Amino acid sequence: MRRTPRTAAALLVLGAVLLSGTTACTSGDAAPPGEAQGVLPDDPDQARSRHNAQELRAWVARHGDARQREAIGRVQRIIRVGEKGDAYVSTDINGGRTPVRDPLRDPLEAADAVAEAFAAWKDADRGRVSVYDVFGNAMIADREF
Repeated sequence: MRRTPRTAAALLVLGAVLLSGTTACTSGDAAPPGEAQGVLPDDPDQARSRHNAQELRAWVARHGDARQREAIGRVQRIIRVGEKGDAYVSTDINGGRTPVRDPLRDPLEAADAVAEAFAAWKDADRGRVSVYDVFGNAMIADREF
């Protein structure tokens, strides 16, 4: 019977640690300025985000270089946050924390080309872009342009 209070206390502490860890990691809100966001934020307007991606793809088809044109087809959505020009770009690039090799190119190289294309397309003087893989993990976070 003496072991029961210690076991219960240990389980209570373990549960509190696990609970606090999961709530800290599951924020769906946009990151405050200057802080990298590791997970793609929630998309409040998916139709608008898809339209933004379509506009970027069309611009790159006309103005982008070969590397950007190859990578830009991976863009699925562009979530805009605020008036400063910050954006989160959702792609189907198969990289992130547990990378799976893209048969055509290095996933980080493709993410870099997407970020460059977005910066060239965006008409703001300053802003940040983050590029996310198919799993919603940041591949490039808060790249300034």
